[in-house]
Amino acid sequence: MIPPASPNDTTLVLRRTFLAERARVFRAWITPKALESWLRPRGMSMTVRSLDARAGGSFCFDLENGGSIAGTYLHIIPPEKLVFTWSGGAIPQRETVVTLEFFDQGPVTEVVLTHERLNTPELRALIGGGWPSMLDALASVLSSPHLDL
Repeated sequence: MIPPASPNDTTLVLRRTFLAERARVFRAWITPKALESWLRPRGMSMTVRSLDARAGGSFCFDLENGGSIAGTYLHIIPPEKLVFTWSGGAIPQRETVVTLEFFDQGPVTEVVLTHERLNTPELRALIGGGWPSMLDALASVLSSPHLDL
């Protein structure tokens, strides 16, 4: 559920619990095959063109509609935290920042996703409508024993 936005709110925060160990959940965010399985903005297929998962490294994902998503990894502490810039898709002209925090809760992992620099409440609502479906897809991928993470 997306928390209500105030008129000046440009940050989206989502919490989600996954039935998987923390290291596996973390790797699902930096492994090309896994990302292609679940990171599907608006249901579009996505191909990882490049991914260099280290601080200062970058990524570029090609979307089936001809668009792309690109960013730079700002901070990585496996399997605890991942911070990266994000531009493209629904926000082609703006660089935003996504922070993921992974909390070990025994047999489950809580992920707190914070997406910042969403410059309007409308953009926050648009982005907030997309992340939950992708996180649902991530939950399915994590439950699959066939994906090597």
